[in-house]
Amino acid sequence: MKRLFVSFLILMGVAAAASLAVAGGGIDPAHELDTTCKKCHGDRRDKVSCSNAKWLGHDGSKVSHEVFAAVSQYLLGSDCSGGSAGTGGANRDVVVIATNDLGMHCSCPGAETFVVLPPFNTLRAQVFERNGDNPSILSNPADIRVEYALVENTDQSLKNDPYFQNWITYGPKLFPGFSFVRGDGRIQGLTGATLSGEMEAKDGWWEVTGIPAFPALDPNGVEIDPFDPANPKRNPYLTAEIKVYDRATDQLLARTTTVVPVAFGGCCNCHLDVAQDYGRPRTPRGSFEVMGMLHEQNGSGIDISKIDPDGDGVGGPIRCSQCHLDPAMGETSPPGIPGYPTSSKTFSEVVHKFHAESPAVQAYDPDIASNCYDCHPGNGVNCFRGHHKAKGLWCTDCHGDLNRRVAEGQLKDPWSPSTLPKCEGCHYNTGEGRGFQNVFGGNFLNSKGHKGDSVLCSTCHGAPHALYPSSLTKDNAQPNALQGSDMAIGTCDVCHSGKSNSWGVPPHQGTPGYAGGSGGGTVDAAKELGTTCVSCHGDRRDKVSCSN
Repeated sequence: MKRLFVSFLILMGVAAAASLAVAGGGIDPAHELDTTCKKCHGDRRDKVSCSNAKWLGHDGSKVSHEVFAAVSQYLLGSDCSGGSAGTGGANRDVVVIATNDLGMHCSCPGAETFVVLPPFNTLRAQVFERNGDNPSILSNPADIRVEYALVENTDQSLKNDPYFQNWITYGPKLFPGFSFVRGDGRIQGLTGATLSGEMEAKDGWWEVTGIPAFPALDPNGVEIDPFDPANPKRNPYLTAEIKVYDRATDQLLARTTTVVPVAFGGCCNCHLDVAQDYGRPRTPRGSFEVMGMLHEQNGSGIDISKIDPDGDGVGGPIRCSQCHLDPAMGETSPPGIPGYPTSSKTFSEVVHKFHAESPAVQAYDPDIASNCYDCHPGNGVNCFRGHHKAKGLWCTDCHGDLNRRVAEGQLKDPWSPSTLPKCEGCHYNTGEGRGFQNVFGGNFLNSKGHKGDSVLCSTCHGAPHALYPSSLTKDNAQPNALQGSDMAIGTCDVCHSGKSNSWGVPPHQGTPGYAGGSGGGTVDAAKELGTTCVSCHGDRRDKVSCSN
């Protein structure tokens, strides 16, 4: 009987399966899957954003989820969610959500003199198997593999890019024993990550660290060239495709795209003018010579522009993190330059402190302590473009301005949980009654919540500095594809099959994390979390030490 039913569906489906997409609506499965609709409409997935609630035919008639599932499974070996037949022919209903670890990474455009940051980008993804009330987080490499690929950066495009060619030439001098071009011709980053490959399984998520992403040459891009506005435009919002495959069957289970942001820093906004003001050429070399002179006068007595590590008779190339620790480089101590001492001060400390306190710098920008975009990628690329920005916040509202950061010693331990801002600074009441222990009591990037603290905050909320909804439409493509909204992921049926498709705020933790007990008793969770107690007692967490 079931076979007859499916045969009937095929008779109907061959003629009408391509009609399952409604004009202006459509269905998410076809949107995510190279299936029936494409046979008539072509690949127009980038032009539509659909809702799971709209299972309609071209004439507006309701088409059931089960009918579409049966047709697509029989014809294509795929279920209606983009999943594909797994071991033993059973369908696997899988969704993947990916994010970048920062709103905008920075890379220096060249490397012939000195370098602050090389091309270095990181992607994360979480994979969910949608099992109704109890979806599973898939992180076993024996079960699935997760692949990534940058779209706008290819091995050949970077080899042809005149700015990236500079990295290929000088990379081995800055990082002895390393080359940005592997023996097989592929472009690689400092960690060995290439422009496409497999992601590594972590503690409940998948990650690739150190992708050599670089702003792509693009005539329709943004003017971000630091040397001449007449130079070609570039795209700072690259695309990464993430695909999940069944390890045993090699069948595609899920796919998504996310933004890989990278731009050039703003150093040249001031330093080319500074070089000219000191009578040097308005070039990177002229700027390097002036900085070397200032470094000698105001720092260690060493003119860094005269350091010649490769012995060619010309100063440079050097990188600041060779002498000043910079955790952003993935190092735990500065490797040093032969013949020169390393510093006990971090790069973050010396560069921010000097710019905040130097009268000479104040002459170029009296408000540099608060104007983060002077140096960090911002003007033209909007590093800070997420939901907080739309609410009127600025970098200093969370991080503090340079004067405060210097005064509090934050820059002595940069990129540390102890010096990065915490969500609870503002959101101390948000978790009341639900408990946000380990979420608002910690740092956003590495915090988890929901499903027993197993879902990364960034999975639902987006990348730091580009939280959903972002002012960049491309950032919002993923939540729109998953739930038909550019808000943070808040529709249950994204991960819980058969559940509500209405947007709301899900519980961020399965068990309460706020105060309980009697006679003045409390719990450590409340001490770590600005929730229920603080509403009545004020923030006195520094005065108490409690036991569970």
